[in-house]
Amino acid sequence: MTMRSARSPLGVCLCLLALSPGWASAQETGTVELLVRVFDGLQDVTVDCQISVYAATSRETAVTAAPDTDGWSHADVPAGFYDLQVTRRDADGVVTITWAEQRSVLRYSDEAGQHREIINLQPGFGALLVQPPAAWTGTDRPWRVGAFLHGGIGRAGFAPTNDGDATPRVFILPAGRYDLTAERGAVEVSATDIEVPAGHTRLTWLPATP
Repeated sequence: MTMRSARSPLGVCLCLLALSPGWASAQETGTVELLVRVFDGLQDVTVDCQISVYAATSRETAVTAAPDTDGWSHADVPAGFYDLQVTRRDADGVVTITWAEQRSVLRYSDEAGQHREIINLQPGFGALLVQPPAAWTGTDRPWRVGAFLHGGIGRAGFAPTNDGDATPRVFILPAGRYDLTAERGAVEVSATDIEVPAGHTRLTWLPATP
């Protein structure tokens, strides 16, 4: 399930979609473009997986998420709750099936009609999606962000799986609490004490000012 951080100055107030779906920004009705990636620990295995999207608790009709060149598998679904079936065939031809159930796929004005969900086949991992301040997007100036165990800024940290112009930045992390530092030119901002729960995807925004 994707969880959203509120857009507070410190970026630390957290919101669980299933409990308060309208709190961080305005929830909208209509079709949502669901984007899914699958990891096996730190390894991206999306290309090895077929992702079937079922209405929650139903196994009657599935929508198959189609792989795209952006590394995500895409499916258009009505806003609601879904069970995702991941069928993976590894290099030896062994097929495994994993379920990610009761995922809230909701439409918000600040996500451009999209919803991202990351499934990890290994226990103990979560995902963190980091969006930049609005002023940092649509320009030629790159921005960078790193994640650190809470209270550990200045020590060895974690890098996103994507870089360049791609947004949001995607971190695959052991479950825990993290701090973020980001920079664009001479501007540096930070967010602290962000919880990344095991088996879930956290979406957060960087603050606009230091």
